[in-house]
Amino acid sequence: MKTSKFILLLIFAFVLFCGGSCEKKEGQYFITIQNNSDKEIIFTLDLYSSISQDTMCFGTMITKEYKNLIRNFMIKPNSSKKKEIDLIVEDIQKYPDFKLSIGIFNRIDVDTMSCEEFKQNYPLKKEWSLTLADMEACDWTLVYTPDE
Repeated sequence: MKTSKFILLLIFAFVLFCGGSCEKKEGQYFITIQNNSDKEIIFTLDLYSSISQDTMCFGTMITKEYKNLIRNFMIKPNSSKKKEIDLIVEDIQKYPDFKLSIGIFNRIDVDTMSCEEFKQNYPLKKEWSLTLADMEACDWTLVYTPDE
């Protein structure tokens, strides 16, 4: 008798946690950045402050961090990169005053400037500050064209 109740409880738990409608669907929200320049670019994302206000430094990165930066945030000339932003959209839905700040840097600047030089010159090429409505209006695609 106890064994059958335990089995029913396990089945119920399995159905509830694996087959329920409350499960989070990953991969729902993506932003695409199109690089219309002849240079490799690196983009950064920040939900809590403006990229232009955060004079971060890419210099002094250790090799593993740099490889991750290049793999995840570098876009080759005249190509695009699609990035999942489910968690960011989830936060924007909870806090509508939040805006997603996206910044573009030329990779050559990231690769060649010292940390001090990077902070002093802060070679930000483009910044977008986007609400959820802004992202929907541009069909989740941003286009970087230099000199615009």
